Amino acid sequence: MNCSQALYLCGISHENANAEQIGVCGVAKENCVAKERLILEKYGLAEVVLLSTCNRVEYYFVGDKIDVEAFKLELFGDANKLCYFKKNKEVVSHLFEVASGLKSQMTGETEIFGQVKTAYLRSFESNHCGRILNAVFQKSAQVGKWIRTNTEIGHGKISIGSVSAELALHIFEDISKANILLVGSGEAGKLIADALYVRGAQNITIVSRTRENSDKLAKEIGVRSADLNDGLDQLGLFDIVVCASSAGELISCDMVKSSMKKRVSPMFLIDLSVPKNIDENCADLDDVYLYDMKNLSDIASSNMNMRKGEIATAKSIIDKKAEALVEKLKL
Repeated sequence: MNCSQALYLCGISHENANAEQIGVCGVAKENCVAKERLILEKYGLAEVVLLSTCNRVEYYFVGDKIDVEAFKLELFGDANKLCYFKKNKEVVSHLFEVASGLKSQMTGETEIFGQVKTAYLRSFESNHCGRILNAVFQKSAQVGKWIRTNTEIGHGKISIGSVSAELALHIFEDISKANILLVGSGEAGKLIADALYVRGAQNITIVSRTRENSDKLAKEIGVRSADLNDGLDQLGLFDIVVCASSAGELISCDMVKSSMKKRVSPMFLIDLSVPKNIDENCADLDDVYLYDMKNLSDIASSNMNMRKGEIATAKSIIDKKAEALVEKLKL
């Protein structure tokens, strides 16, 4: 690395922006490589990794001094004032905490660990990484795994899947008899479907805008799939509806209200989508239980209160490991 170059991070997350703002700044999986290539060439960067999830959009890069404000404006538009910008050790510590689940909306959740690894591998395979980001991201995987293995951060009902499944078990006495509709074939929906399935749920139907994707996920879990419109038209047949799609509003209050007239048992709705798939007014309907990411996060956070000491311990360990790596890389 040239002596004038440094490690940087420019990003936005649930800690400083709402879901809609993050959604606008996000980059679809199929466009990430092109986005990385664009900023590599435009700003003369040496390396870059783009991490884009429903809760954070972050650019990790190595390069010379850049126009920070112009960089923020191009990558984050109207949300540029919300961005954080970090350098060298701050970047390393931040990534280690992200990979360990300490900066997740649901502290300790495991999904982000895989997302970080996927973002790095994509960039690595595109030749967008070099000595610095290779070392930082590879070490983040080691640190994330160590924290989850050697602390209590990842134990208990603190993941999207486990919290959602436990709530469902409180509402329905026998989850094996519940009819479940999963709208969306992404990772978030899969986590809940898996959590429900291992707890005894058997009647799960998966739908999405692309039938091929829903067929693939259904086969992987061992459940059914159907066309999106068919699933929504038969909404009243389902006891639990999980939405994790980027399609915008799919379920209106009128749809749920009409469906409830045909039911004698409650309906449990989980909306993990950005923008939301389910009209928020559904929460006001009798026998309808609507939870979104914030609700689930609050429950998970309360489950973490007893382990606050573990968070402090994990951060202390991460700080030492980050310091050692920064010294080794001479950042």
